[in-house]
Amino acid sequence: MVATVLRIRFRVLGNTLARSPMQLVGFIFGVLGALWMLLFAAVGLFFAGTLEFDVARSIVTGAGAVLILGWVLGPIFATGVDTTLDPAKLAPFPMTTTQMMIAITAGGLTGVGGLATVVGSLLTFLVWVHEPVAAIAAIVCVPIGVLICVVASRTVAALASGMGGGRRTKELIGLLAFALVIFASPILIGILNAVQSATAQGLQLQSLVGAISWTPIGAAWAVPGDLATGSWLTAILKFVIALATLGMLWVLWFRNLSASVIAPPARSTAKRKTGSLGWFGVMPSNPVGATWARSLTSWTRDLRYIRQLLLIPFAPILVLIYSQWDVSGPFFALSGLLVGFFAGVLPYSDISYDGTAFATVMQTGIRGRADRLGRTLGVASITLPLVVLADLVTIGISGRWDLLPPVLGASLGLTLIGFGISAVSSAFLVVPTPAPGDSPFKRVPGSSFSMFLTFFACWALVAVIGLPTVIPAVIATFSGSSLAGWIAFVVGPVLGLIVLAAGVVLGGKRFDVNAPSLLAQLRSFQGA
Repeated sequence: MVATVLRIRFRVLGNTLARSPMQLVGFIFGVLGALWMLLFAAVGLFFAGTLEFDVARSIVTGAGAVLILGWVLGPIFATGVDTTLDPAKLAPFPMTTTQMMIAITAGGLTGVGGLATVVGSLLTFLVWVHEPVAAIAAIVCVPIGVLICVVASRTVAALASGMGGGRRTKELIGLLAFALVIFASPILIGILNAVQSATAQGLQLQSLVGAISWTPIGAAWAVPGDLATGSWLTAILKFVIALATLGMLWVLWFRNLSASVIAPPARSTAKRKTGSLGWFGVMPSNPVGATWARSLTSWTRDLRYIRQLLLIPFAPILVLIYSQWDVSGPFFALSGLLVGFFAGVLPYSDISYDGTAFATVMQTGIRGRADRLGRTLGVASITLPLVVLADLVTIGISGRWDLLPPVLGASLGLTLIGFGISAVSSAFLVVPTPAPGDSPFKRVPGSSFSMFLTFFACWALVAVIGLPTVIPAVIATFSGSSLAGWIAFVVGPVLGLIVLAAGVVLGGKRFDVNAPSLLAQLRSFQGA
């Protein structure tokens, strides 16, 4: 049964990549990236084997710990979890929960990341080749470390996505998990800075790795080195920690998977209010007003949209971390520009979240220009007040009220420019996104590259087009020129409105031509 499921997995992967050239390109880049990392690891481990044994085993233990953390945090931060073998899709098969878990684990091991992990872990034998005891122990410990990588990744992703609850529960847990990992990035930077500072003050890196070797992420990788040095009791204890870690992760995953697949889905008991049209009763009764109301409903009620708004408070915090907590400096005062930069590109692929419901939009016969304008008004109703609020808060904390005009003008300009770019980009292409109630970390193989490329392209266009308003704002900040500040205040919104108008017109024309193709892509994503 497991072999049959794996064959289906590769058939689905092949069909998915065959339908989308962009995803195929992304998959190829993923393979090339994995090969490059393997080459880098091979060279590093080879030279590590020529160093002192204590240093070499510290390198292996530290690298193994980083590998496990990469498997756990990587899907959340960047790549997403490959759900080709989604438990919901495997539920109709005559499989026990254990068989399903074995199949999903095998699928993780046979993917690009899994194969790279297996080969990279085997390369640790380059370090143990001169220590027979360590090499023999690695035969047992390396597979345990690799299994911890895959099982930990699936367990954490399942727990974070709130599997086993109702749709709103899943979405709420997913939102909390997404918020945690978003703000974990600056926290991690702070921790790394603290570690670097402690190391500069005399803390030995080997001591740090020695402490990590007693944790679930480092125990399995430390056992061969301990055995080679004759520390049998220490090695046995760490081996027990590794086995216990794998066992606990397996049990957690088993319980979560059983609840999500076997238990009936929870039904909402909330009663809908009758006679209330929500935003549809407020907005004008025309195509633009209806689209505005639908977009505003999504941005205020759909947690997939709300998750994106977390980038707005994230930007000033990130600047604060990189500026070493200098709230009175110019960089924190300018962080409002970064807020506007992020906010403008949020709807870069707005249609993607419609899914196959986009067919309903097409059935209304709405013109592209009305759709582009309505969607832009929807996101603007939420993000523009947040951008202004972020400007006021950051300027107030920094005490640089003289910089309010340039920061406000430039941030609003960048936001409006981003809306204009997004009005065109979302009419050209769609990207795979989680369906309502799905795991926020779900992805289609090869989709991460296309999403990153599209997002980066939109950011680059906003950055280039926004230079006429960013440059005066920067000059005003560092030179104190009030004239440059007022130029930024005026140029930003004016330029932004011009780009937005052009984006609505161009995006509307493209929407009229490209809508059937966008729907076909959305349907193919749902099939994947």
